[in-house]
Amino acid sequence: MLILTPVVLLVLLPAVLGLERHVITDRSMGGSMGRGSVLLAREVPPTDLAVGDVITFSPPGAGSDEQVTRRIVAIGDDGATTRADATGHADPWTVPLTEPSYARVWLAVPWIGYPFVMDGGWVMLAAAALAAFVLAVIAGRRVPQRVAGPARTRLSVG
Repeated sequence: MLILTPVVLLVLLPAVLGLERHVITDRSMGGSMGRGSVLLAREVPPTDLAVGDVITFSPPGAGSDEQVTRRIVAIGDDGATTRADATGHADPWTVPLTEPSYARVWLAVPWIGYPFVMDGGWVMLAAAALAAFVLAVIAGRRVPQRVAGPARTRLSVG
């Protein structure tokens, strides 16, 4: 049960707090938010962004489905300069900050997103869930015990 608590929180907490979930699929953020980390992010207007914030966005010129997570290192009139923590160098693009909102990272939970970034990860996740269910059933099963009554003696009555 203790193992499933973080997973349940990652499913329920975002819904209650109005957060989005993202999974880091590359190694660009290094040790701060490694591959397989689940990010909980809140949509904020570009005016609320500051240097040091970590945001998830579609890089300029990328496909609409491609998302990256980067740290803002500078904000200017033309947009935000971002950097991947693992490289230590500014990205080759400037994020224009013209969208109505951006996903600013609120919390990162390491490793729990690995099933989503590995080949066959869904199968591994389903197998782990099945194993947890079987263990819960086995642990909850009660073996009937014989109830011992008062001991009888063979004394004659009368």
